[in-house]
Amino acid sequence: MLSASAVALSVSATFTALMKHLHRIGAVSDPAEQEIYSDALKMLEESQGGDESPVFEGARALILKQLRPDDGGAGRATTIY
Repeated sequence: MLSASAVALSVSATFTALMKHLHRIGAVSDPAEQEIYSDALKMLEESQGGDESPVFEGARALILKQLRPDDGGAGRATTIY
């Protein structure tokens, strides 16, 4: 059976690869990417409930990093590795 961590890493890697590809082919604009990450943050916070696990805090920090376009490009999907 796969661990939750393995599943989370797999999903994260797949999402990052998808965002890179969509940018490369011009299918996702910068504003659309920001909307995607905003929606992801909202979904994460809604699913967290009362769980104060550091995993949620780490996931939130990574998403917030993508939402800051003024920090030298770290607002791009390519920085999630």
